[in-house]
Amino acid sequence: MFCKMILRGIWTFDLLLLICFKGVTSLRDVRLLVDPPVVIRGGTAALICERDMQGSPLYSVKWYRGNHEFYRYTPNELPNTRVFGLPGIYVDMNNSNGKQVMLRRLELGLAGNFSCEVTAEAPPFSTQIATRIINIVAPPTKDQILKANKDRYQPGEALRANCTSAPSRPAVNLTIYINDEPHRSSETALHPSEVGLYWSSVKVELNVTPELFVGGRLRLSCVAAIFNVYRSTATLDFFTPETDPRPERITFSGAPRNIPSWVFLMLLFLLPMLVMGQLYDEAEFKMDEIIEYGYEPDSTEHVYKALVGG
Repeated sequence: MFCKMILRGIWTFDLLLLICFKGVTSLRDVRLLVDPPVVIRGGTAALICERDMQGSPLYSVKWYRGNHEFYRYTPNELPNTRVFGLPGIYVDMNNSNGKQVMLRRLELGLAGNFSCEVTAEAPPFSTQIATRIINIVAPPTKDQILKANKDRYQPGEALRANCTSAPSRPAVNLTIYINDEPHRSSETALHPSEVGLYWSSVKVELNVTPELFVGGRLRLSCVAAIFNVYRSTATLDFFTPETDPRPERITFSGAPRNIPSWVFLMLLFLLPMLVMGQLYDEAEFKMDEIIEYGYEPDSTEHVYKALVGG
């Protein structure tokens, strides 16, 4: 009998707890999603507020940048959406509702914490908030520059190179590769630039060995990357003397074996005669023009002398 009374008391207490805290457990799994997760400066992003209302009516959804509210959705009010002025935040009202807020023209200064706060109407009111960091990227406007101290290397020499990026935010991550394998180089150095941007540089020093010339070629690469929104590769190729692709040189040190040497002597003898003959023909042609157009003989003689010399 005593045990039954204890069990009945426990059951009653659990029932009272369930009734009192029913509203608290009605709202679950509030999440804030950002699409795209990384935004290019000046671009657009959707802040999507997901939740499980568990059948409870929605009272309001509020969006914040840090501690400042900039958009609210209240289904039981007219109008049901409100925008609170916040410098730099531009809400696309045509694509914003109780599920998401569309932001346009995002600038670097807005990077940071964004939150959505969901409140269920079932008494007592229950509220949950979700926060997410938005990354806004200013990619470099030019590709990185990779330079080495020499054009070609022999085994035993030291290869020294430097890779420098253009300004961006955040600064690009630079990685050096030797024959497509990552090389442990000095740490990337960051340098401040104008308007809050940074440029980065990395140096590499390598002792050249014969094994590095795979197929007669040594390839040095510098890969610049920012998250998954920017990636660029700069490459330098170095060849061994045996495989260096140079253009064929033209030389007159000796005649080809299949052409007799007297042919070259004849060409050297006839070439001045051909040139003088061409000049004589041109001078005669000019004389014909002068006579045809009726110039004075004196002027004709001067013109002839000017053409052939003397």
